[in-house]
Amino acid sequence: MSYKKQFELNPADIDLIETCLRRELHIRSEECQCRGTEEREKAEKLDESKQRIADITELLGKIHNQKIWYGGNPAEPWVPKG
Repeated sequence: MSYKKQFELNPADIDLIETCLRRELHIRSEECQCRGTEEREKAEKLDESKQRIADITELLGKIHNQKIWYGGNPAEPWVPKG
């Protein structure tokens, strides 16, 4: 089985994905803060949450880096910003 290398997503789709990832990131971060005071046996679950936070942050970075940023007057031709 192979994976598709390109997907057809519009900006609203990407925005929804980013919003959901940020919400999950917020939930995982709160879990880590709450679990910091619990006993040591839950350290494995804490490590899992920290790994998910790292994975989500990396994915959000990949999405951000694939965007094409434009600036300037909308009436004029678009010029990439970065």
